[in-house]
Amino acid sequence: MYMILQELKGAYTCYISLGSSCEPAAHLRRKGLRTFSGPLDWSVALSLTDINRLLMNQFQGYMELSNMGLIDGYATYVDNEIVTPVKSYFVKDHQYNVISVHDFPVVEGQDWTTFHPAFKEKIDRRCQRLLNHLRNSPNTLFIRWGSTYEEALQLQTVLRSLTGGSFHILIVNGIDGLNSVVDNGWALPGICSLGIPNRAGDDVTWDYLLDGFSLSS
Repeated sequence: MYMILQELKGAYTCYISLGSSCEPAAHLRRKGLRTFSGPLDWSVALSLTDINRLLMNQFQGYMELSNMGLIDGYATYVDNEIVTPVKSYFVKDHQYNVISVHDFPVVEGQDWTTFHPAFKEKIDRRCQRLLNHLRNSPNTLFIRWGSTYEEALQLQTVLRSLTGGSFHILIVNGIDGLNSVVDNGWALPGICSLGIPNRAGDDVTWDYLLDGFSLSS
């Protein structure tokens, strides 16, 4: 049936961020709902169509060196989920259009590719862990920042082929000038779609979204 936010809330064994930025993962962690690091947590993935393709392919070829290259932009290097004062490169996986923004430190005299083997090992481990959770979790909540109606339907179809239990999807679309949370009225069974203020680090809005969710064993 069509789900509003209050109907979606409850206990889940697993919470998974599907991007498009670090926001969902960061707030899940802040609220104590994130129990493991996922392969999309600290990246930028603007197209859910590409993420649907990545999931459908079960991460095959994801972040392979041959598909990656530097693009304009810098962020801060995150080491074991601790923000450091070191700058990091923007490195894009051109096959799936996902940008790593926190994994490749800017170190004088060293090319970014020096850090790829350790990064790839970490990402592969996170991909496999995510797929294992999808198969074994009795009930999962997926959160995605940025989706069209059609992309959400496609995501639901892809997830049905990967999950061994039940799941729901929370879609949030940032809207400039919006000061409160509004229901998008998509009327999709198992999916709640909301418009929220388009602000980074908005603890108040995310507290409203995530209060009432908990972890079940």
